[in-house]
Amino acid sequence: MSVHHFLLTQDGAIEEFSEDEAAEVAEGRRELPQFADKRLRYVQVAYDDKANENGEIHVKTVGAIVSFDDAGRLREAGSADNEQDKLDAFEHDACVQYALRDTLGQRYALN
Repeated sequence: MSVHHFLLTQDGAIEEFSEDEAAEVAEGRRELPQFADKRLRYVQVAYDDKANENGEIHVKTVGAIVSFDDAGRLREAGSADNEQDKLDAFEHDACVQYALRDTLGQRYALN
């Protein structure tokens, strides 16, 4: 199983973090000063590394709202409470396709 972690910034960028980086942030061992005093959307994309006998790859996504303190340390994580915080279909699909970029051939990942 592969897991990818993304933060969607307020200026429309998607930043990916490795599993180690995400764990360090979650445990308070890593600061992200570029996100100081920010409230952002977080997306985790997990999928099987290999296709099943039908050629399918099962993908699971989880989203959250995360906030950072004035130093860029994770302060809080929770569910999206309002429509403004929810991921739209384009953002969701962009994170999934970006996570799968090295698993699927480029021709398939873009469809």
